[in-house]
Amino acid sequence: MSDLGEIREVLAGVTEQLGSAYQHAEAARDRIADAVAVLDGLGEQHTTPLLPPELVRAADELERGLAFITGGVAAVADISARI
Repeated sequence: MSDLGEIREVLAGVTEQLGSAYQHAEAARDRIADAVAVLDGLGEQHTTPLLPPELVRAADELERGLAFITGGVAAVADISARI
């Protein structure tokens, strides 16, 4: 296999791994959203909020991570298109 073929193969693998990472991150985002909804609902019955600030920060960081993954996919696609 040529060097260029090897590079294309590696880029295809990276694209696959990024896709998998995005799917896992989306699942985590959905689960965090479910947890936030449950805690918000239960918090209405309590005098103190049940939603920990760390969970909100985790959701924000996960959104940043999803944006980075999306950027990585775009970058790999751009590189792949150029070779």
